[in-house]
Amino acid sequence: MSESASPTPPVGYKASPASEVEVLLEQIEEIEEERRTSYLELFFDLVFVFAITQIAALLLSDLSAGGFARSLLMLALVWWAWSGYAWTTTAIDVDSLLNRAGILAGAAAAFFMAFALPGAFGDDTLWFAFSYFAVRTIQVGLLTLGMRDDATYLRSALRLAPFFLLSPTLVVGGAWAGGDARLVLWGLAVAIDVVGAITAGGGEFRVSAAHFAERHALFVIIALGESLIAIGIGAADAHRDATLAATILVAFLGVAALWWAYFDFVAGAVEQALGRRTGRDRGHVARDLFTFAHFPLIAGIVLFAVAAKKVVAHSGDPLSGPGRFALGAAIVSLMLGLAAGRFRLIRKLSPERFAAAAVAVVATLLLTDVSALAVLGIVVAALAVALAVEAVRLREVRAAVRGGS
Repeated sequence: MSESASPTPPVGYKASPASEVEVLLEQIEEIEEERRTSYLELFFDLVFVFAITQIAALLLSDLSAGGFARSLLMLALVWWAWSGYAWTTTAIDVDSLLNRAGILAGAAAAFFMAFALPGAFGDDTLWFAFSYFAVRTIQVGLLTLGMRDDATYLRSALRLAPFFLLSPTLVVGGAWAGGDARLVLWGLAVAIDVVGAITAGGGEFRVSAAHFAERHALFVIIALGESLIAIGIGAADAHRDATLAATILVAFLGVAALWWAYFDFVAGAVEQALGRRTGRDRGHVARDLFTFAHFPLIAGIVLFAVAAKKVVAHSGDPLSGPGRFALGAAIVSLMLGLAAGRFRLIRKLSPERFAAAAVAVVATLLLTDVSALAVLGIVVAALAVALAVEAVRLREVRAAVRGGS
């Protein structure tokens, strides 16, 4: 275009590279704020509702120490599968027909993965392994193809791809090997994902703050929904009386307290913290606050679902050892995840939340002869009090977060 064809600037306007950059950044920020989770992504996440339910069922079928370890391993594998898509869909155009087909293919593979999950250490191990391999490789393909328009992002994706391809390959190898070798190889697969995220994941990735935070918040909702389902299933065959009503209420309040612990102001704070970062630093914060720190949150909520189901089914009896362990570990895991994110941001910890975790540990260790309802009530009450005290102490922080500042 010739110089004469350029639009005439307004009278008094003085163009400068700095002002043009500021306008461009403002436009990018506005676009990013408007981007939200698509219906396609919500459909994709429905598959993981099934997967979380299957993990809880796997743990309930074997509450031994080995059962807890295997269920945690399966949750880690599922988490990395879902997390990869969270990174991918925040970076690519999900409305593209090719990308939409790829995401649906990944959802289909994830559905097979979830279906085979309870039998992953038995007859369905190959079903699980090959479907898991498909889920992960489709994600890598979507990410690398979606980044081909930007050399910087593509370089980062290609650095991460070998780790994300080797991990599911080891899952297939472990399924073929069976026995203890399967556990070793699957554990190594998770370790490789972590190492990849720490090393190759240090590159620059395209991350929409609002979208990325919302995806993870929705996954937390998925896990909380599993807790409510567990309460309902646990009460299905119980005798209808005042004790059952009280147990259901306390269990529900426990889930509500877990919701409050995350959604009162933490979810908004981490989204705003991510939005203030740019470039490579944004990728680092997204990895630390969401990929890493959210995993213990999800683990804690799943453990609470298992404990709640055991309590509702046998509220008048003493809570079994595995049930007490699940309950105590649930609160500790959730509080540690939240504390890790808080420390990563501001180098401070929440004394109230640590106090709630301490009460949960003491109650589940010492109250061996107390009814399951009483133990759950003490833990839920401690968590509720801790959150209430924190809400008062941090009222100015909560107001600032809710006000967007």
